[in-house]
Amino acid sequence: MTAVNNQNLLQLRFIQQAHIDAVKPSFNQLPSNPYADGAFRKRRYSVVKFSDDHVSLQPAKAFVQDDAINTFQGNVERVYENLEDSLLQSDGFKHLLNEFRAMTGISQEREIEVHQFRMLAIESDTPPAPEGIHQDGFDHVCVCGVSHENIAGGELLVYENKDVEPCFKMEIKDGLFALINDREVWHNATPMNKLDADKIGYLDCFVFTS
Repeated sequence: MTAVNNQNLLQLRFIQQAHIDAVKPSFNQLPSNPYADGAFRKRRYSVVKFSDDHVSLQPAKAFVQDDAINTFQGNVERVYENLEDSLLQSDGFKHLLNEFRAMTGISQEREIEVHQFRMLAIESDTPPAPEGIHQDGFDHVCVCGVSHENIAGGELLVYENKDVEPCFKMEIKDGLFALINDREVWHNATPMNKLDADKIGYLDCFVFTS
């Protein structure tokens, strides 16, 4: 792989199951998503600061990505409901924020954008990441697996660049904390399929960016 000044390209941890169990029920309250990916992704989105064990919700803003980054729905201003306050102030969620800050080394004053997803397997080969192989335009992107039900696929893929085969592939297991150096590598996820076509299938996860 290309040398990148001895930087970490990918860091992996597993979060204790008790912290994952504490945040898991909130995913059942995710609202519908009115945008192009709404058929298969429910979500909330908040911008927070985390300082001295206190979560401070920042003013709401639209989430938008340049179409050079997101070819699926780039240059579209998307407005989502904030994460529920009960989740933001919970010990389980604070533990996730603390892990993110510890792994990235970001300051207490730096904003953290949090996406809360339920990715639904609705048909054959449902894409968890409809934009395909991509970067998100941040220094750090962290995927935190929370729950999965009745699915095959949805593995995290990491690439040296978007024109080569993936150099890393791993199931997004419950509790997986995968921190990606978004300036240096690209990422994607494999399509999802239901194991039992008659039952709901989904992957729940947080994505933290900063």
